[in-house]
Amino acid sequence: MAALRSPLSTRQLADALHLSPSAASRRATTLREAGLIATTREGRCVRHTLTPLGRDLLDRTG
Repeated sequence: MAALRSPLSTRQLADALHLSPSAASRRATTLREAGLIATTREGRCVRHTLTPLGRDLLDRTG
């Protein structure tokens, strides 16, 4: 989640975490289902951002 302090595309998230795009997408899905991130489509790009809950949790845990 810390990688998403700034909004990132799936490709950017994959690069930041040294994962394949499909693995990054699966992790984003898990975080989204938990209500910790929001995902929006911008044309062909998918952008992931922290929700207020995700940001609060991240701020509390460091």
